[in-house]
Amino acid sequence: MLTFLLALLLALPLLAAPGAADEMLASFQTKVANGEDYDELFAAIADMPGAEQKLLIAEIDKTWSRLRDDYLKQLALTANTLSGKKNDTRQEIRKHRDAFKEVYAMDEAAMKPLLKSTSMPAIEALRKLLSPDPAQIIEAGGEKLHAQRKLVTALATFRDGTLNAMISTKPVDSASTLATSEQAAAAGIGGFERSDLKILAQNRKVAKDREIPEAEARGIEECNELRMLVGLNALFLDPKLCEAARDHSKDMAEQGFFAHESPVPGKKLPWDRAKNFGTSASAENIFMGSGDPHAANLGWFYSPGHHKNMFSPGHLRMGLGCSGSHWTQMFGR
Repeated sequence: MLTFLLALLLALPLLAAPGAADEMLASFQTKVANGEDYDELFAAIADMPGAEQKLLIAEIDKTWSRLRDDYLKQLALTANTLSGKKNDTRQEIRKHRDAFKEVYAMDEAAMKPLLKSTSMPAIEALRKLLSPDPAQIIEAGGEKLHAQRKLVTALATFRDGTLNAMISTKPVDSASTLATSEQAAAAGIGGFERSDLKILAQNRKVAKDREIPEAEARGIEECNELRMLVGLNALFLDPKLCEAARDHSKDMAEQGFFAHESPVPGKKLPWDRAKNFGTSASAENIFMGSGDPHAANLGWFYSPGHHKNMFSPGHLRMGLGCSGSHWTQMFGR
């Protein structure tokens, strides 16, 4: 990869700007080649005259747009090549889903040891097939695509840092937009149903509009992705179920109990608690011991009864609520 990277660096038309901007761009090239950080450059950029700063960012932007577009074009071509192999994976997807469903159909005592030995390996295999990471595309692209990405990522970091040093009004979003584009390329070769992806997008909007805590929204999306991997429908985020779940987690944390049956008047059962918040529920999971939603989902995955709830095909809605290290997950039809 070093050979390709050096070739790309030497081909960069970064030396068109005179004076300080020219020196700054040359220093950037050197630091990329040597794998060094840019902190000293950012400090120097902050001290540059305004006219030099404008000249510098103009040169960076010109090069950034070209290199970014070239890289994303090559990334898309590689993704398309991988996408053409989808048909080859259908039988493998079916095999892993069937293995998962076979365990799910067992009674709880029989399924418990198989959740780790069969169900989770099936999930991991399905994730590679259906929800590829951008890294899989980049790996398939070989040494040249690796080198392109390294240079584009470096330039994105340098551009964002330069804009910050200049206190510019331009959006400091080079790295974030690059990551979004890479994720979009990976999603394009994934195997999830379009209808389920639309539900995920809608859930993100609802979470933002209703100010659902980030950890809860993330936990709901992770649960949905697990369901989608095994061929189940994604569930709609129900903000009222989130409120009911959060309220039960709060009661458990503050009143020192851990149970589906609450000692709080008017909140005895999950159905009562859902009704209090203007909705309905069909199942509930509870967890304690971590404020991380992934830990909660993992705990439920490996617990047969909770696992049955998470992967029930009858659910249409869900909510998730946290208080400290207590979690409540609620489902609705």
